[in-house]
Amino acid sequence: MPKPKPEIIILHETVLQSYLVDSSTFVLFAALISFGVFLDSSAMQWVGALIGFCTIVGRASRKQRLSFDEARKRIDELEAAA
Repeated sequence: MPKPKPEIIILHETVLQSYLVDSSTFVLFAALISFGVFLDSSAMQWVGALIGFCTIVGRASRKQRLSFDEARKRIDELEAAA
């Protein structure tokens, strides 16, 4: 029987924490492209942009926002299944 995929449910996230996560994504994106600019390599700039876009799409698709009640219901479902 395959192992169930672990789930992470964040019940509380401050605005500052949210901004830090978003700013780290932007810094990663800018650093990857800047590295190509620094080395004067358009290919590295494109690769940096591609990796940055993939990162943004990956992070956006993982976020599932639940209200506190929805999160509690999901936790109860996981506990009942275990």
